[in-house]
Amino acid sequence: MMNSIRSKVFLLALICLFGLLECKPNRSTANKFKTHVRYLLNQVGTENEYTKFLSFLKLNSPENVELKKVYDDLFSFDAYLSYMSEIYAKYFTVDDVINLIRFYSTSLGKKTLQLNHDIHRQMEDIMYNKISEYIFTSSEYGYDIPLPEFAF
Repeated sequence: MMNSIRSKVFLLALICLFGLLECKPNRSTANKFKTHVRYLLNQVGTENEYTKFLSFLKLNSPENVELKKVYDDLFSFDAYLSYMSEIYAKYFTVDDVINLIRFYSTSLGKKTLQLNHDIHRQMEDIMYNKISEYIFTSSEYGYDIPLPEFAF
């Protein structure tokens, strides 16, 4: 009887240990995940968008060597990919990312990417027109609203 209880406790502890070991991500899995996220983000044109974003913020790489290293550590595309990999890991598994890569490799996926860019551009145009309309209408009511500055 006592051996049976010990055996069950030992077996239960062994199962829990394997469960904990299995859930613990290893470096190889993390690198594999990051590699897939990098491929996905390159596939969907993220580098171009990120570069535009930094340009919009007027955040350019400095010429000073020490500052350039700090800038690169914080704002290089590789740093951005690391940040994005951490964010993606919160919401997606490796299999999810692989399926996204597969989807964006299809004709529908490519069409979706192309249309998303066009749709966003059209929405930006609409918003710029609405901002102008808002400023014009506000001035008719005696309010002076300065035009926002956009970096292009």
